[in-house]
This record gives sequence, C-alpha cells and structure tokens, in this order.
Amino acid sequence: MSIAVSVALLALLVALFALVALVAVYARVRALEAGRAAGLSGYAALVGRPAPAVVRPGPGQRRTLVAVLDADCGLCHEVVAALADVADTAVRVVALVDRADGFAPAGGVVLLVDPAARADLYEGYAPTVLAVDPAGAVRDRSFVYPDTDLPALAGALARETEGARA
Repeated sequence: MSIAVSVALLALLVALFALVALVAVYARVRALEAGRAAGLSGYAALVGRPAPAVVRPGPGQRRTLVAVLDADCGLCHEVVAALADVADTAVRVVALVDRADGFAPAGGVVLLVDPAARADLYEGYAPTVLAVDPAGAVRDRSFVYPDTDLPALAGALARETEGARA
C-alpha cells in the first residue's frame, strides 16, 4: 500500500468519524426537543418542574421568560435582543448566563450569573427559552435555532398564560 493510499484511507476514516459525531449530536438535540421523559434525553424533564427561586416571576408578574445562554454562542446575543422587546411590568425576562462578560445589558432583561440555577435549567443545548408561570413552574421550553423567528417566539411565550408546548 502506498503512502498516498494510506493517507486517503486515513482521511476517509476521519471524515466518517466526523459524520457519526454530527449525526449523534443531531439525534440528541431532536430527542431533547421531542422527549419530556428523563429516560429519553438523559436530563430531567423541565416542563412541569419548579424553577429556581431566582428566576420566578415577581409580585404582579404573570410569567418569567428565562433564556439559558452561553457567552460563546453568537445566537445567544440575538436571543437577548429579541427578549428585550417583550419585557414589561407583567413579564419578567431573565438571561441566565454562564458568565457575564460578553453580554451587553438589554432594556428590561435581567442578566443573571447563577451557576446553580443554570445547571438546574440547562438541558444540554443553548440557547433555550423557558416560560415560568406565577406559581414558579416551568410551563414551556423552546430550543432556539438559527432559523427561528425570534420576535414571534418571544411574543408567543410572553402571551401564553397556561399550557405547555415543549
């Protein structure tokens, strides 16, 4: 076997490994999206569970929108900007981040660095937007993708008052 054939076979092996890894990540995200049971995703189901006290709605607020974000994620910064548009006195908006550097404050969005709360609400993918009802329970969960209509998603989550769409 020549060196050129050996290198070509090695490159093919690396490409095959990359393809398998990509398919595994895609399958995991889709399982998270589709499954509510802990057995499907490896993470405890969020919808229906109590949210940490630091992200619950305040007095007089009908819900909290919690964006679970990563400072190294470019899409996460767009999520903060879209959620700033729906923040008002009745809807609390919290950006739950791993670290504060890199995030600029956006009008009405509370930037919160709380590793315990983030770990409790993190499902293995960021950005994720959660809706928390006045009783403190997570009522909805949406993963955000590059093609997600952020203003429509933020508006829908801010308006919903009951039920779960996860």
